[in-house]
Amino acid sequence: MFAAVAIGAGSVGAYPMPLKPMPRPSPSPTAPPVNVLPFDSTLLFILDDPIASNSSRAGQIVRVHLKSPIVVSGKTVAPAGTPGQIRIVAVSGSDIEDKYGFVDIFFEALTLPDGRVLPLRAPVARLEPRDSAGHESTVEAEDTAGDIFVPYYTLWQIFRRGKNFVLSPGSELPARTEATITSQANGTIAIVTPRPLPQGSEVPDATFPLSPLATPLPTYAPIPKVRQTPSPTPWPSPSPPSTAAPTPTP
Repeated sequence: MFAAVAIGAGSVGAYPMPLKPMPRPSPSPTAPPVNVLPFDSTLLFILDDPIASNSSRAGQIVRVHLKSPIVVSGKTVAPAGTPGQIRIVAVSGSDIEDKYGFVDIFFEALTLPDGRVLPLRAPVARLEPRDSAGHESTVEAEDTAGDIFVPYYTLWQIFRRGKNFVLSPGSELPARTEATITSQANGTIAIVTPRPLPQGSEVPDATFPLSPLATPLPTYAPIPKVRQTPSPTPWPSPSPPSTAAPTPTP
């Protein structure tokens, strides 16, 4: 038997229709084509495969495709749907003690239709569940009430499992460009990557000659020390034994 509970009743009204139709917003003017895509620009990709902390594996390749075309100076560098790849670097599933799962990702370079590659990077390399401040305060209040009113609530907290990160196919994932795409004067499209950063033990090349702050002092070779070896001294030969007869004692 089913029971129906009436929550409340009220009249349903309709909003009055305007006397004249509302004017439609004028379409925004088309932006002029730009001749450069700056370094660290954002590109959106659509997931073709899922990413989940409870099913993905380290080293796995996840397929994605470009959401919008890359157009520079009116020329399409990469059309929408250009395939890309994301490499799974590390995975950790959820665990007890309310530990959340995470997935570390790396964007592979995007291969353009002409064979060139556009290096990319993930703005957020670690994908993990995010809780709002309101959710955290609610969980804290529930834990406080549980500690007071629920017996053995601390044991339940220890065995409470955290959340897993799950991103389904069709989700959008941003990437940042690691190069500048610019249009040259002759009409060609160039992909310019920045110069590599110098290592910690290397000195970066200067674009102008450097003058020393002071004249360096001359260096002299150290004078080698001569060690004198003493000449050997002969030992005195022993005297021969005496042959005289001893003098008798009276």
